Amino acid sequence: MNVIKSKYLDQLLADFQLMSKIVLSQIGITRKLLSGGENAQKLYDDVERNENLIDGLEVKIREEVINAILLFTPRATDLRKIMAYHDMTIYLERIGDLLLNVVHSISRTNLSLPGFEEFTKLLEKMLKHAEKMVQNAVLAFSCEDNTIAYKTIALDDKLDDFFKEIRTKLPECFAGKDLSVAELQNIIHVNSISYNVERVGDNATNIAEAAIYLTEGKDIRHTRNQ
Repeated sequence: MNVIKSKYLDQLLADFQLMSKIVLSQIGITRKLLSGGENAQKLYDDVERNENLIDGLEVKIREEVINAILLFTPRATDLRKIMAYHDMTIYLERIGDLLLNVVHSISRTNLSLPGFEEFTKLLEKMLKHAEKMVQNAVLAFSCEDNTIAYKTIALDDKLDDFFKEIRTKLPECFAGKDLSVAELQNIIHVNSISYNVERVGDNATNIAEAAIYLTEGKDIRHTRNQ
């Protein structure tokens, strides 16, 4: 039974790592689209295909978690790990949804319009920073490394700063000007992109916090800002 349980947990880890890899691929594709990468239509198609894969893996892992609990009646340590996989899957699926929101906004935005160059650079920095957070959070969870987890959580403040900078500069740059429909749409979508990327960072933080709970048995979700 222990051998079977070990193999089952290994399969959970493998599926989680595959899901993580696809989510990170989504971030890379999103960065290419934001920077005006070539063959945009293929990139959009890749995003939609990856989203379907993420949704399928989320369902598969959820079923594996339920089966593991029913089949093995795991002890506290194993149960904590199994439930952590369940939580991580939810966070990764949310990140996938947020990235899809970003991609849809990018498809409706013309960032080559005058006045939006600075915001393009800020959004690129946000995405790069969010990508680093997700990479570190997944690594912290997979390796059960609380040091990396705490470093990941600390990175969230910088992402929040980028978000606040965009929210502040948008009205400053365009207030009092006669704006075209395209410019107004850009402002709306730049704000939407920055919000969704900031939420990607929040979910990476959730993964890092779950890694700490897994390694230390300590829930820090409601203590970090106290």
